[in-house]
Amino acid sequence: MNAQKKVLDIWSIYKCEICEYTWNIDIVSRVNISRIDQALYERFLANDQEEICRRAFDYNALMRTNNVLGPPPDFDVDGHEITAFPGTPRLEVDIQLQYPIQVRLVAILAKKLNLSRSRIVNLVDAGTITGVSSRDLNRKAKPLQMIALDVGEVIAAVKTGCLPEQGGGHDVQGPARSGQA
Repeated sequence: MNAQKKVLDIWSIYKCEICEYTWNIDIVSRVNISRIDQALYERFLANDQEEICRRAFDYNALMRTNNVLGPPPDFDVDGHEITAFPGTPRLEVDIQLQYPIQVRLVAILAKKLNLSRSRIVNLVDAGTITGVSSRDLNRKAKPLQMIALDVGEVIAAVKTGCLPEQGGGHDVQGPARSGQA
């Protein structure tokens, strides 16, 4: 952050993981201090870690700078396991991204359910997972979206590696391999 009289510049410093080259990306450039939200200004002054992370993962801002972006960062998926809801016929799940990272919805579901991406697509095509199309699975996840799961069918797929057929029943596809995504 740099201020000259009442004009403020705020930037983030980025570092290439490969060559260690650093560069600045403007967050605020030549703006009068009175035009900046006071709470945001205070977060910048305090080097607020939450605000720093929110800016660091702002892929839209990074792409506007014409930098080559690496792969999305690793992520964690919070929440209860599907096996915690065995008597629930249908479960609605809110998917909320803490930061706007470039990650596909299928990757989030595959990681949480410990199923391969192709199995997730099959579950969507069979109607076991609704609220999203198989085409949308391969798009960047929205910051907030809701899906619904047929709990019994998903638990069966997770435990046995079986996938529901269109219209019900199970089609054995072989055992699910741990870590496959």
